[in-house]
Amino acid sequence: MGSGSPANSSSSDEDGDTEWRAAIDSIASVGFGLPQSNGTATRESRDAHTGEEASQKSGLKLYQVKAQKLLDEHLRKNLEVVRMPDLHINQDSSLDGGVIRLFSSAPPGITLKEDLKIVQNKRPRILPGEETDEKSKKFKRQISSVTVDGTQVIALAKEAYEKSLARYKAKEAAAKEKAKREDERVAELKKIRGEMWLPSIAKQMQEEARRK
Repeated sequence: MGSGSPANSSSSDEDGDTEWRAAIDSIASVGFGLPQSNGTATRESRDAHTGEEASQKSGLKLYQVKAQKLLDEHLRKNLEVVRMPDLHINQDSSLDGGVIRLFSSAPPGITLKEDLKIVQNKRPRILPGEETDEKSKKFKRQISSVTVDGTQVIALAKEAYEKSLARYKAKEAAAKEKAKREDERVAELKKIRGEMWLPSIAKQMQEEARRK
């Protein structure tokens, strides 16, 4: 009895492994919807012992290791990893028109204006114009209209100063003449009417008489 039990347990383990291998082989033959060749199934059966060793090392069960290998194989055959350049920054800036946004849902804020540099690749085309005769009256008149003669400006300024000074002197002389006529008129009235005829200046006249 004692010697038969280990044999029975080992036979049951082998039967379980055989069932799991049959299940894994059936999955491999289906291949997640992709046709598999006989060579692939044979290779899977040959890798069974390797799977057992991996399961013992990783602590996983045999069917888990098998399933992981099948999944890795399927992904390696059907997926292609492509490394794309990071272009989202340039795309966003082109779509936004160079607008700075504090948050993605925020309205446009500061607008960055692009520096538009005018590059002149060709020389400017200068069309031929009329020939200018420097000795003509028209040319001399045009030159005189835009030029300034320093001596002429000084002469005009001096003339304007003299006119202003003459007007000032004439105005001052007229004021003095008017005051003189007024004094003569008052003196004549004093002789005719006496000093009491004008009360507003009587006091002033009395003070002047005392001083004399």
